Amino acid sequence: MLFKTLSGQAIAGLCALFASTFIAVTTEVAPVGLLIDMSQAFQITEGHAGLAVSAYALMVAFGAVPLTIATARMDRKLLMLVCLVGYAVSNLIAAVAPSFLILCLGRALGGASHALLMSIVSAYAAYLVPERMTGRAISFVYGGTSLGSVLGVPGAAAIAHFSGWRTALYLMTGLSVLLTVFIAFYLPRVRAPAGGSPHLPTVRSRSAMRIFLVVVAVNVVFFFAHNLLYTYVSPLLLQHGLPESMLSVALLVTGGVSIFGLWGAGQMVDRWPAAGLFGGGLAMLLGMGLVYGHLLSAWAAVGAVGVWCAGYAAVIPFVMSGAIRARATSADVAGAAINSASNFGILLGSAVGGHLLSTLGFAVLCPAAVAITLAGILLAVFNPGAFPRRLVHLDAASDT
Repeated sequence: MLFKTLSGQAIAGLCALFASTFIAVTTEVAPVGLLIDMSQAFQITEGHAGLAVSAYALMVAFGAVPLTIATARMDRKLLMLVCLVGYAVSNLIAAVAPSFLILCLGRALGGASHALLMSIVSAYAAYLVPERMTGRAISFVYGGTSLGSVLGVPGAAAIAHFSGWRTALYLMTGLSVLLTVFIAFYLPRVRAPAGGSPHLPTVRSRSAMRIFLVVVAVNVVFFFAHNLLYTYVSPLLLQHGLPESMLSVALLVTGGVSIFGLWGAGQMVDRWPAAGLFGGGLAMLLGMGLVYGHLLSAWAAVGAVGVWCAGYAAVIPFVMSGAIRARATSADVAGAAINSASNFGILLGSAVGGHLLSTLGFAVLCPAAVAITLAGILLAVFNPGAFPRRLVHLDAASDT
C-alpha cells in the first residue's frame, strides 16, 4: 500500500496534489462536455468549438518548459497557489465571455497556469516519498485526472443541461477558490531542485537523454491519438444513437471505467513498465476500433469508449515515471517536458480532429486515431530502454 509507511504530512500532501490534478484536468477538458452547448451559444460549428481546447493546450505546449525553468528559484508551494488562482480567473473569464474569442483568451490564461502546475506536480509528489515509491505516488496523484473525467467533464455536461454551460464554469471557479484555500493549509513545502535551477544534461547523460526523448515522443503520440477522437466524443456518441439527454451519464460511465485503468497502472508502474504500457495501448486500440462505423450502437458504444479511456488513463503514469526515471534532467524539467508534450498532443488532436471532423467526418477520424495509437505502441516496444520489461529494484523492498 502506498500510504502504509508514509507520514501524515506526506499523505496530506499527496491528497492535496490529487485534488490539484482534478481541478486541472476538469478545467482543461470541460469544453469536451460543453462542446455542443458552446457551439450553439456562439453559433459556430462543433469543430470550431474544439478550439477552446486548442487555445488552452497551445499555451501549455509552448510554455511548460520555459515557465518551469524561469520559476525554478521560486517556492514550490507558492507556485501551486499562483497556478490555482490562475485556474479560478480563467474559468471566471470563460463564464462571462461575451464572445468565443474572449472565451479562448480566458482559456489561454488557464493554459499558462496549467503549464506550471502540471509540470511541477509529479516532481512535487516525488519529493514527498522515498525514491522506490515514486511511480506509485505519481500514479495516485494523477488519479485526480481520472476523477476529473469521472466527475468534472460529465458533471459540467449535466450542469449545462439543467442550468446552462456558463453555470458550470461558475461552479468550477468556486471549486478552484476552495482548493486554493485547501492547498494553503495542507500542502507541505518542499525544496526546489538543488542549486536553485534545473540542471541540463551533460555529455555523460547522452544515453539518458536519448531514453528521455523516446518517452516524450511516446507521450506525444498517445495524447495525439486520444484527443484526435475524444475531443469530439459527444457528437461521436450522438452519431451512434445515444440520446443527447444521456450524454452526461455516458461521460460519467466512461470516466468511471478509466479509474480501473489508472488503478491497474498503479500496480505495475514500479514493476513492469513495458507490459503495462503495452496493455494500455491495446485497450485504446480495441475501444477506438469498436466505435468505427456502426459496429456498435448507443450504450454499447459507450462501453467501447470506456475501454479506450481506461487504456489511455493507464498510459499516463508510465510515461511520467519513465521521464523522471531516465534522469536526463531534474524532476521538475522532466515533468515540464512531459506536460508540454502532452499538451502538444492535445493541441494537435483537437485541431487536426476538428478539421477532419468538419471535412471528412468520423469515417476518417476513427481510423486515424487507431493508426496513431498503433504507432505509439510500436515506438514503445522497439525502445525497451525507455520502458523496461522489469524493474527489479523493488523486489527487495519491504513495503511492496
